[in-house]
Amino acid sequence: MKEIWKEYVLPDRADRQWYSRLFMSFVLPAVLFFLRPVGMDLRESAVTAGVVLAIIWWSSGIVKKIPAAVFLLLLFMLVSQTGYQTVFSFPLSETFPMLVITYLFSRAISNAGMIDRICSPLLERVVHTPFQCLLAVIALFYLTMYVIPQPLARLIIVAAVFDRFLKQAEVPRQVYSVLMYGVFLFYAMVNMSAKDADMIMNYVAAGFAEQQITNGMWVKAMFLPTLILCIFILGLFLLLFRKQLQGYKIVVKEKAEKQPFTRQQKTAMVIICMTVLLWMTQGLHGVNNTLISAVSTALLYGIRILHREDIKAIDVTTLIFLTAAFSIGGVMEACGVADKVFGALQGFFPQQLSVPYFLIMIFAGMALHMVLGSNTTTLSVIVPGMMIICGGLVPEEVIVYIGIISVSFHAVLPFHSVSLMIGTSDGYFPSKYVTKLGIPVTVLVYLAAICLFLPYWKLIQLI
Repeated sequence: MKEIWKEYVLPDRADRQWYSRLFMSFVLPAVLFFLRPVGMDLRESAVTAGVVLAIIWWSSGIVKKIPAAVFLLLLFMLVSQTGYQTVFSFPLSETFPMLVITYLFSRAISNAGMIDRICSPLLERVVHTPFQCLLAVIALFYLTMYVIPQPLARLIIVAAVFDRFLKQAEVPRQVYSVLMYGVFLFYAMVNMSAKDADMIMNYVAAGFAEQQITNGMWVKAMFLPTLILCIFILGLFLLLFRKQLQGYKIVVKEKAEKQPFTRQQKTAMVIICMTVLLWMTQGLHGVNNTLISAVSTALLYGIRILHREDIKAIDVTTLIFLTAAFSIGGVMEACGVADKVFGALQGFFPQQLSVPYFLIMIFAGMALHMVLGSNTTTLSVIVPGMMIICGGLVPEEVIVYIGIISVSFHAVLPFHSVSLMIGTSDGYFPSKYVTKLGIPVTVLVYLAAICLFLPYWKLIQLI
């Protein structure tokens, strides 16, 4: 119990510097509380100050995610007067149990050896240059989109595959770091292609639309332009890192030994493949995907591919954090804060729908993301806010997609993306790579909006 308390609640170092940073974190929330901007009353200013304080803690790491999230949830319950259905909308949604189950399902895929045993020999045959390696990264994320439904688990497994492959090839450290940066970069971008590609971020964003956004609707609107933009970003990536990658060949000298699958692993593969098939044909048979996942996970426990200790694969910290982050938009809207804050921004938007109108939407999303850092937190604030400001002119579905574009392609520092934070903290690549590519990609997003996304959405009559 003491170890759990130390890992998830207590600060790593409670020294004088930590207390100083903790004190400073209260300054901006206190100013907001006492000034009560844009005509807020006492309750609204308290909610706003609490949200800002929690975001500061999450962004800076002064207070760990669980205590910061618990603080925010308690504040909402005691002060906002919005009801538990709004505060705990995430754990009360179908996404929550599906996410919990897919943590276990993803662990079963890893335990069965499917990714490592199938992908490594394939990479040895087809990847011989950095360009081919990056293409393989993008392809593998697309191919595993439904095989490993939990996004962070997919990232970790795919990163482990390329980490082992590049180490077997004995590539220089500089080449290794750049290519591993590509793994964590394109993970976030590929996840925009389908709603089901990121069951955390995409579902959070789509949850704010009154009209249900299905995976089919998302794929129709986002798959093709996202794929094209990924290709352009790949070209920019190769241009900016040409000194590290140019002319280098990837050769694995010692080939991985081929080992046959055991009977247990073959049984697991059948269960996993059947599960994926049922997911993909859900529109035909109508069986709930959460129920399908629960039954398949139970079967994987039954054949002992999953074990009791695999319950640790469930990321409790992320679940608690998402509960708090997902509640922000709903609470701010329900208690009237969102109307006042985003109503004050109304004057910055043109009176008529136009290309500059959409660009201002993207700029607002990026500006907020620059400060908040977390994609999920930013979306939980910006999407409901844009519904208030732009809902009369822009379809809700498009508002969701604009929000996704403004945060998923925008990462100037590692804390702007969970995947990049994982990559830098695990030592795969230095944080300076993020800034080096992130700034020109930010500019490219505006060009892509003008020349790619908006024309395509007009073509399919979305706008």
